[in-house]
Amino acid sequence: MNNDHEPLDNDTFYNTSETSETFLEQGDNSYYAVYDNPHTGVASLGPLKTGGPNRNPRREIRLNSTAESSARASRQRLRDHAVYRQLGACLVLTYAELPMDAKKDADRFLKKAQKYYPYRMHYAVVTEGGCNENETRIHHNVFLPASPNLFAIANCWIHGGVFVGINTTDEDIRRAVNYVSKEFVRSSGLNSRFKKSRSKTPKPTKEVFENRQNAEAALMARIPKDATGVSIYEPGCAGRRIIYRNVNPHQK
Repeated sequence: MNNDHEPLDNDTFYNTSETSETFLEQGDNSYYAVYDNPHTGVASLGPLKTGGPNRNPRREIRLNSTAESSARASRQRLRDHAVYRQLGACLVLTYAELPMDAKKDADRFLKKAQKYYPYRMHYAVVTEGGCNENETRIHHNVFLPASPNLFAIANCWIHGGVFVGINTTDEDIRRAVNYVSKEFVRSSGLNSRFKKSRSKTPKPTKEVFENRQNAEAALMARIPKDATGVSIYEPGCAGRRIIYRNVNPHQK
């Protein structure tokens, strides 16, 4: 295992010198929580404060959600969905001319692509850019399950060019999601950051320990001995540590 994949989580918008601690991160915590989700290949630990005010007072002191924290949460949901559903193909759909209705164009493409899958097709779509000259030219990043029919699927896009990329490992999928979600930090009130098929990723298990040493030992014990693609990421946020691993046995 190594720690040279720091950009993997891509939470580079988090600045510890400018961001205040949340209620659960304040004070000298002696309890730590370990989370593990074998379906997405993510295990993590972080400090946990027990007790404290009840629900109503907590609402009064809770920090306002920032654009950065909202972007991180959206990025995590998209990463978990893409890994859990093994969306190993990324198609970048571009336009030859400015679109009249980009959302409908993407919806029509997904409907046509479904015909090439004998099962329910899970997907995720991140639309980047806009129609203004100062913005990036609008395009869609479409994540689909890997398929031998990808070039036939690409031909379903009639509005411009298509670039087809294949991500063979969970780490590659996470990195691809991180790249297309680079514009997730933005003002509130805009359209949703991404669109995905309906799917509930199983919730991670949680276990609380009285000190960090025991929590770290438990975290490492969560990683199977034969796990591949293992990497450690420390975001510099309240002593958190995140370990990623491949969830498909065939990945080396």
